[in-house]
Amino acid sequence: MSDVLQGLIRKASDEIREKMSAILKEQSELQKACSHPNVTKDHKSNAGNYDPSSDAYWTDFRCPDCHKFWTEEGSR
Repeated sequence: MSDVLQGLIRKASDEIREKMSAILKEQSELQKACSHPNVTKDHKSNAGNYDPSSDAYWTDFRCPDCHKFWTEEGSR
């Protein structure tokens, strides 16, 4: 591959990365501003272990408005 072509590829790739970074920052700001009024909660566990002290409980949250997904330990 020629050095010129490789340079064009690198430049285009760098421009795409910059745009993606800006979009991800904007999405993060929207998610911070969202109050998640329509959040869904999926309570999960791995209970039933031989050693009950190894049981774990957590909740997966999904907001259909801002598309944020996060997990918290315990059941909320």
